[in-house]
Amino acid sequence: MRLVKDDRGQTIVVAALLLTLLIALVGLGVDVSWFSLNLVKMQRAADAAALAGVVYLPGDQTGAYGAALAEATKNGYTNGVGGVTVTPAQDSFNNRALAVTISGPVQTYFARIVGVATFPGERNSRAEFVLPLPMGSPQDYNGVATLCRNTDPYNACPAVASATGVGTDASQGFWGAVIAKGGSRNNGDAYSTYYNPSPTLNTQYDANGYSYIVEFPAGTLGGAVWIFDPIFCPTGRRTSTPFQHLGMGEAWYSVSGTRQVTTEFKLWDMVGTPYSTTDDVLIASDGGLFANMDYVDKSLDYGGDHNYGGFYTGLSSPDCSASPYHNHWWQLTSGLGEGTYRLQVTTSQGGTLQNGLNNFAIQVTTSSGSAARVYGQSRMCAYVNLANTSAVFYLAQVDAVYAGKTLEIRLFDPGDITNTSLRIEQPTATGYVDATFKFTATGSAGGAPTSGGPQTSLPTSNAFANFYNNQWVTISIPLPVGYDAPTPPGETQPGWWKIQYTVGAAGQDVTTWEVNIRGNPVHLVIP
Repeated sequence: MRLVKDDRGQTIVVAALLLTLLIALVGLGVDVSWFSLNLVKMQRAADAAALAGVVYLPGDQTGAYGAALAEATKNGYTNGVGGVTVTPAQDSFNNRALAVTISGPVQTYFARIVGVATFPGERNSRAEFVLPLPMGSPQDYNGVATLCRNTDPYNACPAVASATGVGTDASQGFWGAVIAKGGSRNNGDAYSTYYNPSPTLNTQYDANGYSYIVEFPAGTLGGAVWIFDPIFCPTGRRTSTPFQHLGMGEAWYSVSGTRQVTTEFKLWDMVGTPYSTTDDVLIASDGGLFANMDYVDKSLDYGGDHNYGGFYTGLSSPDCSASPYHNHWWQLTSGLGEGTYRLQVTTSQGGTLQNGLNNFAIQVTTSSGSAARVYGQSRMCAYVNLANTSAVFYLAQVDAVYAGKTLEIRLFDPGDITNTSLRIEQPTATGYVDATFKFTATGSAGGAPTSGGPQTSLPTSNAFANFYNNQWVTISIPLPVGYDAPTPPGETQPGWWKIQYTVGAAGQDVTTWEVNIRGNPVHLVIP
């Protein structure tokens, strides 16, 4: 009997020990689960902080760090409080990336019994801001072509005098363009036109128009923004072949309703947030100077055959050839210093069903400082005037930080001149080479394909049809992992890609270009 009592006592001791161990395991499990939960919370806070701050990069590091710290506080982690450390850091290689590290103690419940009051926690996040790609120009002017006069041979068109007052601007091969709000999308402007065509509405109409970025670097004094020929003034056609429109090529596509075209120019201070326009500050505008335009150029040089488009003879319109705004630079504003600004070009309803093309160019000048430039932001509308030739234009600047990603080029209504083909020119250290790409199109005519590749050339028309009239063509080019944004000989900036038009006849073409890096502009990446 005594042995049985001893056995019972041993059983109680063993049970007590097992119960203690079980409680310890349960406590450890609770602490581990609590620690894991807090790490998830810490990771989400780091992610939110990185995303909030990265949109201020690359230009406003102070703003980026402040936004990251504020966002971390909103999510329960304040730098320097309760042992928490929040550390934002701009990436040394990709200045459009922001890393955020959050570290701090996580309180325990059961582990404190054995003297462990906290576990150290740390989580890292990294966000990247894929900025809109610069388009159209690495120079201090954008969208400058040549002025073709009736008395000059076609290939000897006079150059545009520089807004600096010294010399001329070398032709970039195209003019900046915008078609009036009452115009038709099938003429090549995907976003400013209200109809597709009338009475069908253009579902892609965007009253915000097109934006061009003006950069004045450190040391800039007396920065000024100029617009070449901001006025809408159609010109006649040449009286002999090729029958292109003269001057800048402005014309009516059709003449119905009220003949009035309004183009507006506004300059905004971007206050260090290049992706968001909600906080932009308006600093200059034309004040309605170019509203309700109904003029034509009747001069000898640009009057031509007095066909101003849409078979309009211009008899009911005043002559704009003496205007101080026609074929001249007009200063939008001056006295600007270091900073990044957004030039917005829009068109509003001057009259009903107006369908006119207004071309322009932009130049920035300084009284002190260098390396100012102006370029299109993500999308732009361009007008080309070609005849039996190949012409190469600046398309977009693609930085080395995008190596391994996919370059996406979208062209709306491209290549309407007879027998046109397009090539994308990729920069290398020794020159330019034809890029290999795949493409898709929203529709086609004349039996042309709506997808294809790999290929290096895209035919867009023949003698009988314009294949992609009123259609989007999307070109995809995978960037090599080793892509380093080379600077070809003769270029002044790295990573500029080009587009080549080869045409088999004389004609004009308006095309909307978009160039982006595929993917969400603001996104998390592997730390």
